[in-house]
Amino acid sequence: MIAWSCGGLRRLVLAATLMLGLPVMAEDAASTTPAAPAVTATEALAAWDRFRAAPEEKLSEAPIFLKFMQSGEVHTVLRSEVVFWMYQPYPQDVQAVLYAAYMGGNLDSQLRGKKQGDDPEAGIGAALDAWATLQKSHPKLSMPQLDAWEKARQEGRLAAALNAGATPPR
Repeated sequence: MIAWSCGGLRRLVLAATLMLGLPVMAEDAASTTPAAPAVTATEALAAWDRFRAAPEEKLSEAPIFLKFMQSGEVHTVLRSEVVFWMYQPYPQDVQAVLYAAYMGGNLDSQLRGKKQGDDPEAGIGAALDAWATLQKSHPKLSMPQLDAWEKARQEGRLAAALNAGATPPR
């Protein structure tokens, strides 16, 4: 049996919530307060902009744009070979930031860029930007696949690298 502290359990629930894109539940589940109003595209993009400016510090903005994504107005496909960090033993805070960045990049592409449907290149581009900030706070953390995709992006061949189905090292 695994024992969790209240703080540890809260962090695990928040990380799982961010990774799954589910709305955060209130601490008092018995409360009869009405459901929060739906998030608009404008609110989602504003939350994304705040998150993108400081991904680690503004991770609390992610549930806002992730909730909007549940509306079905944007579409994202989560391919395991692309969002590989979700399936590897990386720190939960890193997984949450990269996941939120990937989803937010996709959201931005579809709402601002008018891209129709899933845009893994925009998602990974945003994740790479977040990775650059994460490396400052996690200098010993290594993700060779993200480094390879950053190199491909700088060379103008990120889309081809993603379409090649590169599998991250195990």
